[in-house]
Amino acid sequence: MILNSLNQVRSIVINTIAGTEKAIVFLGKTFVADKAYASINEAIAGSKRDVDMGMAVLITPEANQFKVWVAIPSELICQAA
Repeated sequence: MILNSLNQVRSIVINTIAGTEKAIVFLGKTFVADKAYASINEAIAGSKRDVDMGMAVLITPEANQFKVWVAIPSELICQAA
């Protein structure tokens, strides 16, 4: 899904097995940033594999780039920081 802005999400900080990470919550799912791309087309192409694997993916504009966010299972979240 492509969001026009981050106004539609809630920003949080979480502790995961990988450490402390910035995350966003959208429609009850928690997403962490994966990669950033220079164009929307690159972001879509870069997230295709994750989408094909059935993962929930968000793409958001941020400054002069497009950031791809990937949903993570709640089991990987140790706690909200």
